[in-house]
Amino acid sequence: MKLLKKVLLIVGIAILALVLVAQLLPGKYHVERSVTIAAKPEIIFPWINELKQWPEWSPWRAAKDPTIVYAYEGPESGVGAISKWDSKQWGQGEMKVIEASPASGVKFDLSFDKGKYACVGTFSFEAAENGTKVTWAMDGNVSRNPLDRFFSLFMDSFTGPDFEEGLGNLKKKVETKQP
Repeated sequence: MKLLKKVLLIVGIAILALVLVAQLLPGKYHVERSVTIAAKPEIIFPWINELKQWPEWSPWRAAKDPTIVYAYEGPESGVGAISKWDSKQWGQGEMKVIEASPASGVKFDLSFDKGKYACVGTFSFEAAENGTKVTWAMDGNVSRNPLDRFFSLFMDSFTGPDFEEGLGNLKKKVETKQP
């Protein structure tokens, strides 16, 4: 019985230590990737601003998950345009454009799992030597839940490769479809 008490005490202390350490972890995360596209911002802009274009280049498309279904609301493009999706692999989500400028890029609110997880995404344009540097970023806050805090440490390694794939796909689409 003494051994069982010691084991339970050690397990309890370990769990408490993990919970306390988790509270010291950052409450925010940031993921960012960039690519240079041989085009002007106004050529790139419609591929991002018109949400119905995303399935052509996004890393989250039917080629990777045939169960994904997209729905659109609001205007065709620009502020207020909404894209919703439902997928067995990626769950449910919603994206709403909140800022749009052909010169500087697009900003959007993202919501996953029926609003349980929310973040802000951006595509920003910057002049580059051979075209336009396009930066895709995502910023979010995490709850005080210890699992969420530990999970946020890995957001860059989980999401970054998808951003790289999407930017590579966008680059190919834009550069091959230019006049």
